[in-house]
Amino acid sequence: MNSPNVANKIIEQLSSWKVKTIFGFVGDNIFHLMDALAQQNGIKFYQVRHEESAALMASAHAKLTGELGVCIADGGPGTVHLLNGLADAHTDKVPVLAITGQVKLKDVGTNAKQYLNQQLLISSLAAYSDMLVDPNSTIKIMEKAYRKAITGKSVSHITIPKDIFAAPCTKETAPLAPYLKEHPVSSDKVISDAIEAINRAKNPTIIVGEGGRPYNYEVTQLSLKLGAGIITSLAGTGVVDKGHPLYIGGLGHAGSPASTKILNQSDLCLIIGANWWPKNYVPQGIDTVKIDKNPSNLNVGPKYTYGIAGDCGEILSAIIQGVDPKNNKKWQDMIKGEINSWLGVLEKEVNENTFPVHPAAVIKSLEKNLPTDALICLDTGDSTAWFGRVFRPANQRAIISGKWRTMGFALPAAIAAKIHSPNSPVVAIAGDGGFTMTFAEFITAIKYELPIVVVVLNNGCLAMEKNRMLMENLQPLGTDLLNPDFAGFANICGGVGIKVDNVEQLDKALTEGLKSQKPVVIDVNTSAIEVPGASMPS
Repeated sequence: MNSPNVANKIIEQLSSWKVKTIFGFVGDNIFHLMDALAQQNGIKFYQVRHEESAALMASAHAKLTGELGVCIADGGPGTVHLLNGLADAHTDKVPVLAITGQVKLKDVGTNAKQYLNQQLLISSLAAYSDMLVDPNSTIKIMEKAYRKAITGKSVSHITIPKDIFAAPCTKETAPLAPYLKEHPVSSDKVISDAIEAINRAKNPTIIVGEGGRPYNYEVTQLSLKLGAGIITSLAGTGVVDKGHPLYIGGLGHAGSPASTKILNQSDLCLIIGANWWPKNYVPQGIDTVKIDKNPSNLNVGPKYTYGIAGDCGEILSAIIQGVDPKNNKKWQDMIKGEINSWLGVLEKEVNENTFPVHPAAVIKSLEKNLPTDALICLDTGDSTAWFGRVFRPANQRAIISGKWRTMGFALPAAIAAKIHSPNSPVVAIAGDGGFTMTFAEFITAIKYELPIVVVVLNNGCLAMEKNRMLMENLQPLGTDLLNPDFAGFANICGGVGIKVDNVEQLDKALTEGLKSQKPVVIDVNTSAIEVPGASMPS
């Protein structure tokens, strides 16, 4: 290798920060960066078919690992294509670094082909966005971008002109700074005051999200000591096993109606690592105690009675020791009664032997067949609403586009999940609309030999939009879809395509798909039936 240039130093710096994967798409302005990647073995580059997917994969990687996700793209159109995935990372507060090319330095600010002020473009989606113009500033700029992404749990972006990539750079890389991952901790007084509030409550409820995932034991023990029902956000799916006697289900439209009923009769809600507080499904006037590692998340949601920042496990242990056991049999019986009533409703839904297949039956089959270590990547739309309504987890983990709710998320996310967790079953669940937005990435899964399973709920329309427009007496123009043969598409690409037309074929298809050593598409002919409660968007 010749003397190191800026591109080499960027890759060397990322490698020193333990980055193992980069997602992206080549372009003229980043040729030297691609060459630098090719000269080393510590970081693997994954070529996508569209830059949007590169950013979605980086975001999914960050959600799954808590570590920095990295994506690269050319300047101009390539940078614009990243925006949707960067918005997903920005709104869900995960650390992503985007490195984009730019025209030569002499052409910046001119009418040069594909020139765009990329800092202005990305500014609303990033905690940090700047252009590297001096090779000697490479490490300083990289370090600042890394710090902003990690500490702010957000997007950082660096634009680099084509000729700067090629310029010599001999600066030493910056070491990892473990202190960047430290967080402020609330005082013992705040915790003790919160414990007093919990002790005063007679009908407590717990909402747990993704931030509570490492603390399953503490959450379940606190629930049993308080006699508190447990509700999960969609991202918190699997934090609590369905076998827990006080596990109610999900929250919101994509959740259990029993959760709303119980919350509306609660006098205190303890929120653990969750930022989901949909106003149409939760009471507005009860005491709330929120625990979160990231203090900035304490500003998200209702006006909390107590917000506690710090390690959730340590805080939960202190609360478990400090609270009094509650002998609230009437409250617990009410919770169990609502759970049983809701399970009876679900039983009828999932056993409807209709043609096309009822979407609830698809989700129930997934619940029955997915191993406990499965990673489930959800798209946005009715397929996700049905999942949240029906699926009762046995420790599986769901990865979602939480607040951005972009269609097309599931397949890129599944690819990122399989790269990170090659020994775990990975399933993407998408509607036909969401799948077709990014289904070129199925070829990416083929190229890198990633045996994921994509379950497509194929109802020939954008069902959520169509049904809501009809409810408002509007003409549902633009909601019908002309779809290809998804199973045939998978086969032509070199994967496995399975067509499902009736309920009896579901279990066999999933069993076959999960055993495959190739990427699989299971194309299920499903009904566009409205999700109950769809008239209450949140």
